[in-house]
Amino acid sequence: MPVALLPLIGVVADAIYLTLAKVFLRRFGRFTSREFNWFMFATVIVIMAVLMPFIGHLPVWEEIKRTAPWLLGVVILACLHNTLFYWGLEHEKISEMEPFLLFSPLAAIVVAGIFYPSERFLQIYIAIVIASIVLVWSHFQRHRIAFSEGLLAILAYIVLSSLELVFLKRLLEVYNPLTLYFIRCIFVLVGLTLAVRPRLFIVKAHHLKWFGVIGILIVIAVWATYSAYQLRGLSETLFVFVLSPILVYWFSAAFVKEKWKTKNIVASIVVAVLVIWVTLLK
Repeated sequence: MPVALLPLIGVVADAIYLTLAKVFLRRFGRFTSREFNWFMFATVIVIMAVLMPFIGHLPVWEEIKRTAPWLLGVVILACLHNTLFYWGLEHEKISEMEPFLLFSPLAAIVVAGIFYPSERFLQIYIAIVIASIVLVWSHFQRHRIAFSEGLLAILAYIVLSSLELVFLKRLLEVYNPLTLYFIRCIFVLVGLTLAVRPRLFIVKAHHLKWFGVIGILIVIAVWATYSAYQLRGLSETLFVFVLSPILVYWFSAAFVKEKWKTKNIVASIVVAVLVIWVTLLK
């Protein structure tokens, strides 16, 4: 498979699974975002346990011990940002989230630049200032900035997921993508179990097909994304991922029937152009 296709595969799978997750949370109101998050990780672990003998390999204890501090960082950050993301997804419209998700690749490159000098350059800081102004403008209502709790959760998710990339970049030098994600999911599920204590009895047979489809899409998205990080680097992969919120925009308009505000559309276009400009100059 051409390496250039990996980010595109990740983007499409990511956009479809996010849209389906939003539909699921709306259709099945008994599930809170925390429980949905827990069941998704459990589903992904089951799917990957089946796939690992064919397309991955179980980690060696020496590898885990040598990379333990980095793995611990990934697990803590993943528990936090996944909880925040699904809480925001449950409580906020995709149309409100989309400009901020477009901003996420820029934030990730900035955080990576703090730890990796090769990722630092002036143009991105100019773009950050412009994008910040546009995003504030898009949520300026009646002479005040209107950020809901859902959007604040998404902002925290962006910061924490960007920090996780720093750890993932180092770990991908040791593990193959599926092995790393398998380890990550197992430890995150343990952390979520201790924190969430989900109500297992609320899962019915008709929920399983939803979890199965979304779980497969997540595995495809993560495999393609982690592989792209390895083979193409962070910047190129993050550039392509600006398409994901745009696809979610289209899918949610078509299937979730959300109403879109003109300011959010303008903000999304401006931030998308900024991401493209920054990445092409990189």
